[in-house]
Amino acid sequence: MKKSIQNKQEKSTYFISDLHLHPSQPHLFKLFYDFIEDIKDKAEALYILGDLFEFWIGDDIIDKPAGEPYKPLLDKLKALADSGVQLFFIQGNRDFLAKQDFAKRIGAQLLPDHQIINLYGTGVLIMHGDTLCTDDKNYQRMRYLLRTRLLQKIYLMQSTEKRQQIANKTRTITQDETIKKSAMILDVNRQQVEKMLKKGGVGILIHGHTHRPATHEFKLDGEPMKRIVLSDWRDEACFLEVNSSTFTK
Repeated sequence: MKKSIQNKQEKSTYFISDLHLHPSQPHLFKLFYDFIEDIKDKAEALYILGDLFEFWIGDDIIDKPAGEPYKPLLDKLKALADSGVQLFFIQGNRDFLAKQDFAKRIGAQLLPDHQIINLYGTGVLIMHGDTLCTDDKNYQRMRYLLRTRLLQKIYLMQSTEKRQQIANKTRTITQDETIKKSAMILDVNRQQVEKMLKKGGVGILIHGHTHRPATHEFKLDGEPMKRIVLSDWRDEACFLEVNSSTFTK
């Protein structure tokens, strides 16, 4: 999804997710570098809503050989932040181990799983989106386990090579299971979406994760609602660009 609504006199806020960057796919890195270069003079903020990486095995890899493929990327994001663009990062299901050290390295603010932001006078709920897929019970159980402090501590005690092996194996298992699941189970649960919008007291939700880019408009308790789903990146940069003319109060 490439969506742009911009007034030339003002800067914009950008939202991206699900790049799934990995050294085996250098074209995605180039797409992202070109994207950063393109927005550096037009952006006032960039929100990365998870799964920037195919997997991230811990912040301590930054200064190790395992982190070498990502250093140019980290440097470009830090340069973008140093230029005055505000960076925000929400962990995805592939990079939930990207934490404060990672955020500090790129000059970003690490946000919680669900965050309400004031977007040009309009309250908006942003998230990665995997917590909305409540019909996928097995995934939600795995998500809970992988985020326990004990399990993460044990994982981070392993060598980087061992961690990469575990991540590769987990990715293969996940991909195999995803193929077997129905499209409905893999998508968001409508009731969960409504619950989160009610809880946040807002009418707009922006998320990624499902790789099903679309804008869904519906009513909740008689009020208009909008759910904007970001796209994953494949052959082109996909983003949502917003400025003050996009939403009305």
